[in-house]
Formats: sequence, C-alpha cells, structure tokens
Amino acid sequence: MRRPSLSSQRSTSGRPAPTRIVVLVLLTCAALLILDGRGSSVLSGARTVAVTVTRPITAATTWAVAPIGAAFDGMSGGVDDLETENAELRAELAELRGQLDQAANNEAELNELRQAAQIEVADSIPTVVARVTADRTTLTDRLLEIDRGTDHGLVVGQPVVTGDGLVGQIISVTQSSAQVRPVTDPRIVVGITSPVSGAVGVAQGNGVNRRLNLSLVERDREVVRSGASFITSGFDRSLFPPGIAVGTFQLDVGGELTLVPSADLERPGFVSVILTSVVEGE
Repeated sequence: MRRPSLSSQRSTSGRPAPTRIVVLVLLTCAALLILDGRGSSVLSGARTVAVTVTRPITAATTWAVAPIGAAFDGMSGGVDDLETENAELRAELAELRGQLDQAANNEAELNELRQAAQIEVADSIPTVVARVTADRTTLTDRLLEIDRGTDHGLVVGQPVVTGDGLVGQIISVTQSSAQVRPVTDPRIVVGITSPVSGAVGVAQGNGVNRRLNLSLVERDREVVRSGASFITSGFDRSLFPPGIAVGTFQLDVGGELTLVPSADLERPGFVSVILTSVVEGE
C-alpha cells in the first residue's frame, strides 16, 4: 500500500477549512462596515462588497432560524388555547355545582311541602299550605311573611304550623299575603298540656331566638321531667286546636321552667295555616 507523499499531506493540512473561510469573511466585512460607519469614503465601495457577500449568509441564517421562531409561536398559541379551554371547563364545573346545589334545595323544599301538606289537625279542621316569602327580623321583633291571604281563607288569629309543631299566629292579612308572629314573641300565649304526665299550664314567648316561658299549675311542677314534650291543650275555645306540638321542657340555669320550641323557626320554608275561624263561623 502506497503512503501519501509529504507534499500531498502538506497540501491537505495547509488547506483552510470552509468554516474558517466563512468566519474570516464575516470578520472582514464587519470591520469594513465599522470603518465605513466612521466616515471613511475610501471604504464605501468595500462596504457594498461586504453587504453583497454577507447577504447569502444572512438569508441562510434567517431560513434556518425561522422554523424555530415559528415553533415558539406555535407553543405560545397552544398555551393560550389551553388556558382558554381550562377557563371554560372551570366555568362549566361551577355551573354544574350550582345546579346540584339547586337540586338539593329543591328536594329539601319538596320534603317540607309534603310535610306541610300532610299535617292532620284535630276535628278535621282544614289547612292551607303557604310558602314563607320573607323573614323580617330585628333585635327586638320578628315577622314572617307568607304567600297566602284572604283569597285562601286566611284571617287574623289563625295558628301557623309545620310538621314539627307550632310556628306562630297570623296578625295581619291581605288578599294574597299575610304576616305571621312567631311563637317566641311575648305577645303570644298558648295553653299547653303534657300528654305523658297530664300537667297543664301556659307557654309564653320570651323574645327573638329565645326559649318559651312555661307556667304550670303548682301541683304539676313536680311531675314534669326534663325532655318532656308539651302540646296545645285546646281549652276554652282556643284558636290553637289541641294536639299541636309546642316545645320540650327544659329547666333553666336559674331554675326557671322553659320550653324549647318544637318547630324549626330558623328557616321555615313551607307552613300550614289552620283555618280555625272557618270552623267557628259555621
């Protein structure tokens, strides 16, 4: 096998690489452009040559870099699209949650309506189901508004109840609405009795969000135990028919007798109005 001649090796090793040539040309052109920028008229022609030489290199660089820029632009657009899609999904999720909450509220209202519609009163006294439309509560007073009035047989004085017990009494009425005074109001006094011990007495409101005051016949004070339930007695042609749950007995810290109202007075949704005056007028 014949070795390459020394002259051939020198020729190969001494040949400038293409990369070196490109770098030298760029450096030369840059130097010429700088000198021309300083106002050298002699080099104005050289500047033209430099621009001509570097134009293909600039075009090639732009061609090589352009796909990278487009890729970054595409990535940026993709991120924007993902953010928009995520925002839409979050909005849809919030809407679905709202629908589920509304469905739960509707189910609760339906149960309350069923309970109100199934209330049975002694002597088969008719009732009217109504929705509580407003709760006007202050520090010293509270009134509930319902969506039934004289057109439905309501008059002042009729008792208002739920499936749990006595809510209050109607104090004013229009053709399509009425106001209810809760049983916790001091102006409401109800005759009561214990179905277990037979104790009798009177329950009276003690203010907003407070227990009822309980007054018993003296001989019955000893037979009442904590947790005993009391219902309306219906004595003396009372507007409160017998058998309506009023409250549960509880001895106060100071030794006072009190009743915890049986009905949920915090958020009554549907109530029933007992049309007692209709019976009395017949």
